Amino acid sequence: MTRYPHRLALIASCFLWGLSEVSPVSAQVQFTSGSTGALGALNPAVNMAVALPPDGVLNYTTVTIPAGVTVTFTRNASNTPVTMLATGDVTIAGTVSVNGFDGVPQSNTGPTLNVGGSGGPGGFDGGNGGQRGTNDAGTTGQGPGGGPGCASSTCNGGALPGHGTYGTDLSFVSLVPLYGGSGGGGTRANSTSGQTIAGGSGGGGGGAIVIASSTKITIDGAVTANGGKGGMLGPACFNNQVAGSGSGGAIRLVAPQILGAGSLQAAPGIQPACLYNLANSGRIRLEANTLSFTGTSNPGPSPGAPTGVTAASIPPLISPPSLRIASIAGVAMPPVPIGSATTPDVTLPVGTGSLVPVVLTANNIPVPTLFTVQVHVPMTSNPMVTVTSGASSGNFASSTATANVTLTPSQVSVLIVYANFTIPPTIARLLPLIDGEEVDQILLAAALGDRASTSLKPKQGKQIALARLSPEDQLNVAMALKALDRTEP
Repeated sequence: MTRYPHRLALIASCFLWGLSEVSPVSAQVQFTSGSTGALGALNPAVNMAVALPPDGVLNYTTVTIPAGVTVTFTRNASNTPVTMLATGDVTIAGTVSVNGFDGVPQSNTGPTLNVGGSGGPGGFDGGNGGQRGTNDAGTTGQGPGGGPGCASSTCNGGALPGHGTYGTDLSFVSLVPLYGGSGGGGTRANSTSGQTIAGGSGGGGGGAIVIASSTKITIDGAVTANGGKGGMLGPACFNNQVAGSGSGGAIRLVAPQILGAGSLQAAPGIQPACLYNLANSGRIRLEANTLSFTGTSNPGPSPGAPTGVTAASIPPLISPPSLRIASIAGVAMPPVPIGSATTPDVTLPVGTGSLVPVVLTANNIPVPTLFTVQVHVPMTSNPMVTVTSGASSGNFASSTATANVTLTPSQVSVLIVYANFTIPPTIARLLPLIDGEEVDQILLAAALGDRASTSLKPKQGKQIALARLSPEDQLNVAMALKALDRTEP
């Protein structure tokens, strides 16, 4: 039977923040949380998961979490932080949690691909483990400080920097913008030891939450934004048996008065015997005219006077630039491609010609853009063939393009898709300088089986990964992309 298996090699994405053009409100003697009170009082008697609205903002009159009750939150489509506002008192005797989720240990049974633990709301997912049946490396955790994936049979989350870090240096204490922790890296698969092992997946980063009250906040229970643990096999932290843990997330409390003797936690997903440092912790910010909190805080908090909770201080994670293969010869790609050379994601029907249309979908990429599709047949000596798509159509938020690609019958074909687009000079000036030069291109690329990375490239100098930029520079990139959207016809 003639088969045209296909391996998806790219789902391009990057970490960006949305950016409002409204500046934070200056410190005021009479602080107002900004709550409309539309949701009334929150006073659960049992554990509950609050579904976040699209903007992540919850407008209460008062919040009372009794002892023994835990409140969690369901992430929205934009993965915004949690913004809990109250016109009156906020009293937490129980627990409010935006923790990340644990990764999955390596295994020789069960799923062939261990997916990274989900980040808490506003946080980032852990990296996937390498797929069983291969010797593939684990993928990098998501977020600006995502832990590297493991490519060696002897690496592990304790001996190498596989754990997620918060993604910025310790001088970032304002938590404006507010965002969560980064995911840990996944570990390598192994098919050379007499058995096939799927790599362990990384833990998700702790989420991000701001709680603001127009009167006071009392914490006698706990507010937690801890990272998830990396998947770990056995008690020891060695020999590729533990994936990277997610970093701690972010907690920001704002009120005229903050008091209580409870616990604030934005710690990494700690596994016994594994190494961590301050970079793996998240951030905690306490803003009050009267700060009387005597409880514990991990890490230690940064104090300050109350400032406004505005759109500029809680920008959502915007839908990132993304690029994927939607279909081949009219056959739709699965929602989550495996990306395996031995188990095709798509098998085309008998009678399909060798020249087939490959439909690409893009989000938050300028229109028109030309995309490049590279076709490689691993089991043959055929050279890699490069094909350029037609110009994309649609709009900045959602566009499509088609490339006509020749596939080799009865062979596995690996398709790699990438894109670059030129930035107009007026918008390039909004981007940070790279080695003193203006940015000329934004590049989207990915290694096989890995998540994509985004880089900035000047005309003459060396390109630099977006994740290596400072938070301020990353915000400038977000501003430039918003401006790029507004320049479209």
